[in-house]
Amino acid sequence: MEIECSKCHKKFYATKEDISVCPECLKSEFAAPAPKLNEEEHAALIAEYKSSIKRQTARAESMGGIYTSGHAFNIAGTMRLILGLAIFAVCALIFILSDKDGAVTFLVNEDIESQRLFSMIFCVVSAGLVATASVYYKKTVIALAFIILVLGWTMPNMLAYAMEEAKKAEAELKAQHQPVENRIPGEDTAGPVLTDADLQVFYSLRSISNRVTHYAVFIDHQDRRARDIVRDALTRLLQAEYTRAHTRANGALYVVTNVSGARQNISHLLSRFGTVTYAASSKGVYEVRFDADKANLVSKYSPDVLTSPMNPSYVTANLSEMKCLDPMRVRMSARSLANSNVQILRGEIRETLLQVLGDPWLTEPDTYSELVEALVVYSLPSDKEAAEHCFRYFEVRRALKREVSPVVTRYLILQAPDAMVKPVVDMWCENPVAYGDMLKLLGYRVQRPLIERLQATSDIRLAGGILKYLEAHGTRDALPAVEPFMEHSDSIIRHSARSTYNALQSR
Repeated sequence: MEIECSKCHKKFYATKEDISVCPECLKSEFAAPAPKLNEEEHAALIAEYKSSIKRQTARAESMGGIYTSGHAFNIAGTMRLILGLAIFAVCALIFILSDKDGAVTFLVNEDIESQRLFSMIFCVVSAGLVATASVYYKKTVIALAFIILVLGWTMPNMLAYAMEEAKKAEAELKAQHQPVENRIPGEDTAGPVLTDADLQVFYSLRSISNRVTHYAVFIDHQDRRARDIVRDALTRLLQAEYTRAHTRANGALYVVTNVSGARQNISHLLSRFGTVTYAASSKGVYEVRFDADKANLVSKYSPDVLTSPMNPSYVTANLSEMKCLDPMRVRMSARSLANSNVQILRGEIRETLLQVLGDPWLTEPDTYSELVEALVVYSLPSDKEAAEHCFRYFEVRRALKREVSPVVTRYLILQAPDAMVKPVVDMWCENPVAYGDMLKLLGYRVQRPLIERLQATSDIRLAGGILKYLEAHGTRDALPAVEPFMEHSDSIIRHSARSTYNALQSR
């Protein structure tokens, strides 16, 4: 459309009605040059924005470095710093909690070199992670890594100092509450060595029910190996849930926890460890002067004597070994005697085996098995005591669903075949290959139980196994039970039944 310019009043063509200025006038209006700043105005403007420009330049340089390294796009540095500090914290916490009376005891039982090796393994890894955590705060992270290494080197010394101070405090407390004569080594006194403060870890325990109780047993003068054996022996002999050893005075306080039954006087049992010098049976607190010879912790005989049946001291040495507190030595001695089957001192061997089997052995199943097998070798004809131990062993192993020694099973079959019919049939049904010979030892006694199993089972494998056994060892009395299986739906069972039927008819 044609429009008149509002400035030059010339006619021009436009596409919209709201345009009132022609292109020539509009061009001339914006073609005029902008006014320039003089030097004073330019300097004032630069001064006003100088600090802002400097900050923007520094930020641009920093961001350029970050984008170039790729650090702006990951959190690996932060994660390394956190992981490094966490590793150091765990190491420091272990040293803080390390105490012979506490739950963390493995460090205090080692020498300072082993402790330092343990500490530096953690701290070197921690320092390496911290030192590489940041590229912009290198001085800070390197200083922190150096501090971690220094602390890692000195933590064993700090632990040793803390343990020494604890011993001094314990000795001072003991001196305040205990008469001097009770602390004289080797002197028999009626009074206790430990104070109530020493027994606080025991008194803090509370029975979870009336069916369990706890005992505190202090035994003096033991090395680390003896302490481990005594702790395990107390747990086994008292049938406790667990036992913990706490360093007290010149020995160890064993806190035996959750022993089944009501509290009893266990002085007779503790006499196996040495001489009972104090017993408060109503409290469950005992003190024992340790005797390594009485506890038989150190073997008096060389390995050559213990393993050579031709040696005159062979039997005596192994009988001595069986009376010790170490289950491993008991097991090896029982195995050696069972394998050698010596003809001298058989009565003494049997009596010792019966005596040792009187102890609880459920926590040492391998040792228990070796003792029972040795008793079978040295049992008397029609030995009721040996049979009772073997039956007890057999029932325990079956209840735990563990393999029963074939030697013991065969002995029981020969001693009491009628009582062994049902368990042997059960074991044979589970594993016909392993217990086939045992089933044959029972002879005609197993036919009736097998026929009952055959009539009741729907297991084709078991039915086929029973039919094959009856074919080889059955009598004509089994014919009525076999006949229905000649029409069985399974062709293999039908074939086995016909073969069994023909074999039984021919007898």
